[in-house]
Amino acid sequence: MYKGPVRIPLSCRDQDLSVRHVTDDAAMGGQRTIEYAFKNTSSSPCTLNGYPGFELLDKSGKVRPGGRAIKSQQLPGDEAKQLPKLVTIDAGKAAEFRVYYNSGGAGYVGKPCPLSRKVRITAPGTTRHFVLRDQIRSCRSVEVSAVRSESPE
Repeated sequence: MYKGPVRIPLSCRDQDLSVRHVTDDAAMGGQRTIEYAFKNTSSSPCTLNGYPGFELLDKSGKVRPGGRAIKSQQLPGDEAKQLPKLVTIDAGKAAEFRVYYNSGGAGYVGKPCPLSRKVRITAPGTTRHFVLRDQIRSCRSVEVSAVRSESPE
């Protein structure tokens, strides 16, 4: 039975989203993972596809050298590659992404790794930059996953 046209959700717009730090995890050897979530604050479903922009900022608010995250299909701890795919976020719901970095850890010698007190996050396909207070001490490159459906809690 025909029920009318199927409504395909539109891409999320700058004003449709908010972002938050959900959880973080520390492992041996200075390995760190942070999970963030984009929440759809609008009253209609919208979609995201791809990798968010993620940057570590210095004291003056500029991107730190080596502070722009590298897109990764498989972060440490992932069981398999996670290719970018279209994610529909219902109104009031969220989609997550993860960030991986190394803070030095046991056995690290040398100067302390640079500390960023803020991060700048941009959802894929949007232009709005969210700046969050988040202390990250990264010794090497930072990696970011594609946006994926929110994990069941």
